[in-house]
Amino acid sequence: MEFIDTMLMTPGPVHLDAEVMLAGARPLLHHRTDDFAPIYTECVNLLKKFINTKHLYLTTSSGTGAMETAIANSFNEGETVLNIQTGVFGVRFTQICKAFRLNTVELKCEDGKCVKIEQIAKAIQENPAISGVTVTFNETSTGIRNDIKAIGEFLKGKNILLIVDGVSGLGALEYDHDNWNVDVTVSASQKGFLAPPGVGMVALSERAMAKMESVKCHGLYFDLKVYKKNQELKIPAYPWTPAINVMYSLLEALRKIDRIGLNVCINHYAKLAGGLRAALKALGIKIFTEECATSNVLTVFYVPENLNPKEIVAEMVNKYGIRIAGGQEQFANTMLRITTIGNIGERDLIGTIGLLEMILKQKGYLKETGAGLKAMMEYFMANEK
Repeated sequence: MEFIDTMLMTPGPVHLDAEVMLAGARPLLHHRTDDFAPIYTECVNLLKKFINTKHLYLTTSSGTGAMETAIANSFNEGETVLNIQTGVFGVRFTQICKAFRLNTVELKCEDGKCVKIEQIAKAIQENPAISGVTVTFNETSTGIRNDIKAIGEFLKGKNILLIVDGVSGLGALEYDHDNWNVDVTVSASQKGFLAPPGVGMVALSERAMAKMESVKCHGLYFDLKVYKKNQELKIPAYPWTPAINVMYSLLEALRKIDRIGLNVCINHYAKLAGGLRAALKALGIKIFTEECATSNVLTVFYVPENLNPKEIVAEMVNKYGIRIAGGQEQFANTMLRITTIGNIGERDLIGTIGLLEMILKQKGYLKETGAGLKAMMEYFMANEK
């Protein structure tokens, strides 16, 4: 059966509400006009509020473009950067650093585990030339949430920039750029900020702003000195042609988050994540991440033995119109991923788990259905406010 509206239970892009999508259908404005400037400025100001930063720039890109912007404006060729790898996106920072001819020190964490402060301390002690650390806040390939507050506290007072990939975590998890001593935070529109893909975000500390002035950015499009100059004009402007319609949708989504309350959204996602994990445990399914590092953005779990995750993903979407995600790269044949962020609620998780149970019974893993649903509903009822 073909579904007009497939439910996205993936970690990004996430399921969006109709008002956000319809906002993007508005007639185009020219981006160098008094009409567009307030839209751009309000997006920037709301994001500054949510992240807690004084300096923020938008890029027309995915989250990877924002990651590249962070590296391009923070380091000169030949500097040494510690890349913390807790999954695919930690490795991506390494790839970007190498592309900019930086020396990289790779700290590869054990599968399913977050980085520990002792590991960072050891790497810095062994490599005193390190001038920057990159880390993923929420790693969607493994479901890991790294403790950015603790890392920022450890690096405080050291001449080392902290660069955080917050692409999937911002808007969904508690985060405080300035008070956590983060120098550069990157994010994007299509995950916790509940908008379509196409807009990247880069927040900078005062220290990062000062360092940027001394960095020779190899390129023009992501040179934040150009963005800074345009943003300081009497009528703030974007230096190039922006994703105008995506910004319409982004502004609608940010206004909605502001109206509901960011903390309300974060608590809602925590409740959904708790219900999902309760269901999986009741079904005897093992969660991939260590409990102390499990993220409320998504849950990554092992597929029962002798079952094919790609077949389960295909049946969920083709039979029932629900798109869940398979594992990435080395986890493609052993893992599944289900998100708990976006324009979703208890009904969507109950439907997803109920249909997953049906498939697992049809494939011989379950003798009876209902255990996961029961555990999930009991969790939701116990956590009603």
